Amino acid sequence: MTKKEALCVLGSLAGTALLPSAGLSHVLWHRGRRGLAAATLAAGFGADGLLLSAFLIPNLPLTGRMFFRGCRTGGSIALTFDDGPRQPFTGQILDVLKQEEARATFFVLGENAMRSPETVKRMAAEGHRVANHGMDHDILMWASAGAARMQLQLTDQALREAGADDPAPLFRPPHGWLSPLAHRAVTAAGYTVVGWTKGVWDTASPGVEQIVSRTAEVLEPGSILLLHDGWRGSRAEDRSQTVAALPRIISQARARGLAFVTVEELIKQAEGGCPA
Repeated sequence: MTKKEALCVLGSLAGTALLPSAGLSHVLWHRGRRGLAAATLAAGFGADGLLLSAFLIPNLPLTGRMFFRGCRTGGSIALTFDDGPRQPFTGQILDVLKQEEARATFFVLGENAMRSPETVKRMAAEGHRVANHGMDHDILMWASAGAARMQLQLTDQALREAGADDPAPLFRPPHGWLSPLAHRAVTAAGYTVVGWTKGVWDTASPGVEQIVSRTAEVLEPGSILLLHDGWRGSRAEDRSQTVAALPRIISQARARGLAFVTVEELIKQAEGGCPA
């Protein structure tokens, strides 16, 4: 399911959920029960908003828990990249990370791993963690448990065949959307569902200055930064702005006393009890 299709279904369901309360409110209003009519309509809008928020706010735990921030104390921060690998951008990002001696977590698409196995192998060989972002960026907002398991299994197989012998047990759903059934299936399979602290929206190519500026707003202990090194399919999207912004992002983080760790390390720190 594409993003557009998922949003259309969500809008239809939200509208359908509002109809009963709107109808009852109409009847009550015309019977002179205007206070109750208003309360009924407000409740309908509240339920409607809750349904929309459950999916459109990725870190809202209404469909299941998502790890999106580590310890707010200490000095650790996680740098993550989605949708790759895609050359030349992933290779350029790896070059920067190697030069800066910074580690990152790459949430890889299975279909892109199959296209660029040598890049996936390089990620793992250079100390980064390779994690699961699904096979084809299919939206899992309405996915069944079986569909979610299939995405995990196919991607995990693709990562291993590409040279990531020990992929991280982490899953970042495309756009952060995951149905309750899919969420339970993912966690039952031993994966931690991972979100992000704040999106930088580098996919919109807003300019290097904007990417650096937006990232600076979230450079604090425990943050998970979301950037992109690839895209789905054959669309010729450009990630050169992300590549150009990366050295400055790393420099700003270190100037604030922050050290880059993997998402797994952030999770381990949080589970072990955050430092005072």
